[in-house]
Amino acid sequence: MKQIKAIRKRMHTPAGRIIHPDEFEQFVLVRYGLTLKKRLKGTAKETVQRFLQEMLLITSVKEAWSLEAILTKTLKNINTEVPFQFYRVMMANWPEVQHFLQREIPAVPLQDRIIVTNPVGDGQLQTIIVNQLAANTLIETLGGNPDMMKAIKESQIQQLTAGLISNDKIDWNKVSKIFEPIGFDPGRASDAGTQQWLEQLMNE
Repeated sequence: MKQIKAIRKRMHTPAGRIIHPDEFEQFVLVRYGLTLKKRLKGTAKETVQRFLQEMLLITSVKEAWSLEAILTKTLKNINTEVPFQFYRVMMANWPEVQHFLQREIPAVPLQDRIIVTNPVGDGQLQTIIVNQLAANTLIETLGGNPDMMKAIKESQIQQLTAGLISNDKIDWNKVSKIFEPIGFDPGRASDAGTQQWLEQLMNE
């Protein structure tokens, strides 16, 4: 809240003010808090915020943003640090998140504005998420062993992704059954707030 109040004060400075790149992350998160976050419900509020925080770690203010590449890379970095419900919440809310990014990122008053390209359509979104879910099952099953991961064939991945889809849509019941024996321990969280969020997310 202190950060939000500080940024709000700065946002009342005269029009035309340029922010320093170091302020970019806070600026975007405050804009999220003032806009999209108010429209989201339940755990989606914090889930989307944490996604944005992870996304901002892998993006640059010095180049154009490909939303397709950024979404794929962010989810890959998150991988098994969250339960499968995280991906379901993000999939349900991605259209609004993408709209927020398309509207807000180019509007951030940097010296050189960021161009946002390659929006992710529904089909692409499902492919990105189901591929990450399949990868997560392999990571968990193989214990993250790099040698064993390298030995995985493309056909095995395709078989896994196909097993998560029914009638051309991700079947979350199937996803749940696959991840249930793997389990997820929210106690691995780095702090109490994150643990509480993970526990709430697992009940979604």
